[in-house]
Amino acid sequence: MNVLGNRQRPLLIAHRGAPVHAPENTFASFQLAIDSGADIMETDLWFTRDGIIVCHHDDTVDRVTDGSGTLPEMTLDEVKKLRVKRSYCGRFDEAQYPNEQVPTLQELLDFTPPDIGLALELKDPRFIETERAAQLIDVIRPRIAAGTVMLLSFDTKLLWAARDVEAAVWIGEVSIFSPNPTFRGNGVGTTYRAMKSNPRYMKTARQHNLWVCPLDPMPEERLEWYLKIDVDALLTDHPDVTHAALAKMGRR
Repeated sequence: MNVLGNRQRPLLIAHRGAPVHAPENTFASFQLAIDSGADIMETDLWFTRDGIIVCHHDDTVDRVTDGSGTLPEMTLDEVKKLRVKRSYCGRFDEAQYPNEQVPTLQELLDFTPPDIGLALELKDPRFIETERAAQLIDVIRPRIAAGTVMLLSFDTKLLWAARDVEAAVWIGEVSIFSPNPTFRGNGVGTTYRAMKSNPRYMKTARQHNLWVCPLDPMPEERLEWYLKIDVDALLTDHPDVTHAALAKMGRR
């Protein structure tokens, strides 16, 4: 993430935008996150049946939209007829957001200012296919060159498929419990519990030249510790709250 290197750390990664305040992974959510001072937008990627990359967390649309169905079995036209209403952690009135759709990756790229980074989590197993990985790389190539995009996944095979297509793409491993940060890519993210269990976690990560962001979307209670160990970024479901907490500590 070269372009963001001159910003004050830890960077703020908006998890699905600002899902506490607006439907997750929508332009309303992303805009709120940008307005709240987020440095990086995080979203999740799937293919539709007709091969379009879209930004959505689950493999089904049931949880957050007004429809139902399995996303990889739906065409883009079918997906665009849905309205995203909810978040996994939302505290808002659904009626405030009557027209939010599932964005395509290209729409998100067009929407996001060039000085805001993108963290793209690969969810669809089809990203392991060379043709699909190449499709992704082609779409994000300008941001790879600019140093403002990272690929993330719990399934590192998907990351290496992208790296096989483009050696310069930034890749990061996400895991629920991984106290030994030795990933051969660029970054790692795991839970507070996993990091806390290894007193040498940050030292090991730095020895492997790894960028660190805790997998902790409500980080305020542990903020002092994260600043003490000098993490590179913080994930957050409410960028406004996390930004304000950092500002109180002189880090914004």
